[in-house]
Amino acid sequence: MRAIVKGRGILVYLAVLATAGLTACSANGTPASAGGGNGQTTTPASAVASQSAAAPSATPSAPAGVQNLVVSSAEKSNLTAAYVALKGISLSDIGGGGPMPGSVYYAYDPATDTYWALADFAPSSTASLNVQVGFQDGGSYGMYRKAGAGSWQVEQPGFPPICGEAKFFPQAVLMAWSISMSLPPACQ
Repeated sequence: MRAIVKGRGILVYLAVLATAGLTACSANGTPASAGGGNGQTTTPASAVASQSAAAPSATPSAPAGVQNLVVSSAEKSNLTAAYVALKGISLSDIGGGGPMPGSVYYAYDPATDTYWALADFAPSSTASLNVQVGFQDGGSYGMYRKAGAGSWQVEQPGFPPICGEAKFFPQAVLMAWSISMSLPPACQ
């Protein structure tokens, strides 16, 4: 019975995530995609793939000046390093050596001088069974906050991930990413 409940929670989370992704695509007029072979992935809610990797791009739905940004390869490496340190695993345990393509959300709130990021990772095929199990039930996600030029602080959302994300990220940041969610009753 517990496995069924967890399975349903994951399905609900995936449905919300898929809806958010489709909303982001239609709201911005272009589908999210990997960059043209340059190894860089744009954030799923970004419609400005042609801008430089560090250039901010505010989305029309971004309230209070929160800017949806295109993530650079260097910043993805920083997110990965923070995730690896949090999990106590090696870089070789991460599939592809970084976040899954198209999974990184990245934003900046100038009012608080804070950067925010969300990334999803997968275990490598050579990761031990214990490491692979650690990626389950929200363990594949990293939720990040960085004040100014400081270092990334990373947390994991727990299970179900949607509850942790709704509590961790400010509503304005979620809206900039075209992820409009309020705290589900099950999370309160």
